[in-house]
Amino acid sequence: MHACVRHASARLASFIDQFIASLDQRLQAYKLLVGQFGCFGCVSTLSPEELLTAAKTLVDSYPNDLDSSFVDELYHFAKFVDIFKDDEPGNISTELFLYKLIIDKGVQDTFPNVAIALRMYLVLVVTNCSAERSFSKLKQTENRFRTSMTRGRLVNPAIMSIESDSLRETNFTAIISDFAVAKLRKVSGL
Repeated sequence: MHACVRHASARLASFIDQFIASLDQRLQAYKLLVGQFGCFGCVSTLSPEELLTAAKTLVDSYPNDLDSSFVDELYHFAKFVDIFKDDEPGNISTELFLYKLIIDKGVQDTFPNVAIALRMYLVLVVTNCSAERSFSKLKQTENRFRTSMTRGRLVNPAIMSIESDSLRETNFTAIISDFAVAKLRKVSGL
């Protein structure tokens, strides 16, 4: 009995270590994102020097997507945002409000790099969440079935786990009936 408890305790400790390492890795990734895109959350309160530094950091991080005019563009965008800061609703993020402001006011041509940077930021978070969830589910499924399943057979349970919301809504009775009819062996004489 003691060996069983030690084994379970070791597995729990291993799981907790993996969990902490995974959280630390995610925290570092989010700190990097805040360092790059954090200026948008407080664009109207930053000093011109802080805006300049933030813009240069973002251009250096994404030189293929943003050009050097982004530095001046962000400064002018901050002044533009000051005009509409009282219109910001409390139920959406500041970054989404800023992007909607650009679209609603039709100033995409005036602030093209800001629109690109905001779009990149807004998409990065969603993309990261979906990928993190998929890898997390795959790792859980792989650990659970590691002893009896090959990697090729792990794909289906991983997909089922990731898409569990859709799976819960599926009518399995109809699927089983259709499968049974398709695979029914006809026995002569009955």
